[in-house]
Order: sequence, then C-alpha cells, then structure tokens
Amino acid sequence: MAPRCTAALLIASLAGCGGGDSAAPAAAPAPSPVPTGKITLSSTNYRNASTLAMGVSSSAFWYSRLAVEVVNDLLNVPLNFLPTPCPASGSMSLELTDQNKDRSLDPGDTVHIRWNQCSALGTTTTGLMRVELTAATQIPGGREYQITVIIADLNIDSGQMGIPPFAVNFSAPVHYTHTATSDHTVINGADFTSGQVAGDPGTSELVIDYLQDYASQTYTYTVSGTVTSNALGGQFDFATPLPFTGVVGEYPGMGKMTLAGGANSSARLSEEGIAAADNATVFIAVDSNGDGIVDASDAQIPWINVVPQRLFSSFTEQPGVVGVPIP
Repeated sequence: MAPRCTAALLIASLAGCGGGDSAAPAAAPAPSPVPTGKITLSSTNYRNASTLAMGVSSSAFWYSRLAVEVVNDLLNVPLNFLPTPCPASGSMSLELTDQNKDRSLDPGDTVHIRWNQCSALGTTTTGLMRVELTAATQIPGGREYQITVIIADLNIDSGQMGIPPFAVNFSAPVHYTHTATSDHTVINGADFTSGQVAGDPGTSELVIDYLQDYASQTYTYTVSGTVTSNALGGQFDFATPLPFTGVVGEYPGMGKMTLAGGANSSARLSEEGIAAADNATVFIAVDSNGDGIVDASDAQIPWINVVPQRLFSSFTEQPGVVGVPIP
C-alpha cells in the first residue's frame, strides 16, 4: 500500500498545543517524585486546570482516533513491510503479529507502526504505536471495531519555540461504531503515563463517549477522569454532568464540565450566562473552599483558548489523521 498521510494535523497539532492555544499550563520542570495529592483549585489555577482537563481528553480522543484510522486503512489489504520514507525526512515501517498468516490486518492481529525520525509538517516523530484489533464487524451501513491501542515512547518534537520535545506513553481500549448517519467512539479507561499534553509531563486516567449524529448534524461529548499535573503540582478530578452538545463543526452550545480539587474546592467550565448566547465562548468559575460562593470567574473565555475547534468537526470531512503519516 503506498505511503500517505491520513487525517491531516493530528500529532503535529497535538505537539503544538497544551489542549488550547494560549491558556495551557506553561512548561515546568518535572518535580520528583510526581505529585499525587489533590490540588486546591483557586483563582490562580482554575483557568489552567479547566483547559488541561479539556486538553487531556482531546489528546486521548485523537490518539484513539488515530488507531481507528489505522484499522480503516489497513484492514484486509496486503501490507507493505518495507520501510517507507516520510514526507520531509526519516522513515516509517510496519510489523504484523499475523494470527492467520495472510499478511493482512484481521481480527486477532496486532499491527506495529514504527516511526524513525519521521518528519512531516514540521514535526519529527520517533517511536511505536501498537494497534490490536480484537473484533471487526460489518453492520448495516457501516462497521464496528474493538481495538486496543498502545503508544510507547513516542517522542514528538514540534520544532516550535517554547514547546519542548515530549514523549507519549498511552493506552486505551476503543469501541468504535460507524453507520451511514453516525460515528460513535467509546474509550473506557484511557491511560496516559506521560505526554498527556505538550509542556506538562503528568499522568491521567479518562473515560470518553463521543457521538456525532449526521442525521441531525449534532454531537454529544461526555468525558470524565483524573489528571495529575506536574505544572499545577497535583491531582484533580473532572466530569461532564451535562454533556457538551452542539452543531457538528461548531463549538458547544450547551454543556458543563466540573472539576473537583482538594480542600472542597471546585471549578466549572460551562455554557452559561452571556457565554451561553455565544458558542464561541465559555464561562469558567472557581469556588476555592466549597462555601458555594464563586471566588473568581471569566464570563466569556474564547473556546479556541481551551481546545481546538477541530475536536468538534465532522469526522466525515477530515481526510485523515496526520502529523505522522501511516503506510
């Protein structure tokens, strides 16, 4: 199969942001040992914590989506096991744990994709992604996959000033369903042990349920998890008691994410107040001591400062996942 880039700008874009554009936590030296206690959410960190929660879940979704694209491209086709050149420099190669010895990816097989100083769109990548296809089923109008993705020491250098190179270690079970009118991705237990976002070598555990309904041109995005942030100095939990919903291709029009920190502190990122009338913006607030009184808030933060709009774009219009090409 000829080398090509799939879904433009995935790893390259992940390498260039901490979940959003300007509000991501600043890069900081990793403390030793890694912080484990709950941080107190306050007026000094609630914006970065809210942005980090969205950024980490977005990263987990896109790495899982990359695994889906690998299966879409390689399922039941003859594979090329020779190293192939990357667009700018370096190479990539495939290895296959081939249960039925037919030299193609089938249920029960595992494909290993290795990048060796692979340069594309200004980003250089070295490392391994392993995609285990547990099940693949044709369903009316589409297909259904059960996948396990493991990314091991995927070293990414964006080539951008102010963004240090970082290593991604990530695993997730992915249940993906595509029909003629929908795309549904469920990630029940994603785990970052490093590289959750650029500039913050912390860890996280996540659950994601993301449905795009093309019949109504709407989406529903539900996430929850725990993030340990080196930049912020500890842990916090987050969830979406009211899923983010909106028109495909636009930022959410409804939804709320809550964050829970130490000392009864909490924060929320939600479509409320004047932000609810403008889906390009979102409301963020913090209660630093659990007394029910907002201690600091932003009535309208641009969504683009929190997470790229690409997260809410139609998957049917995205030509592939990129940054690193796949054979």
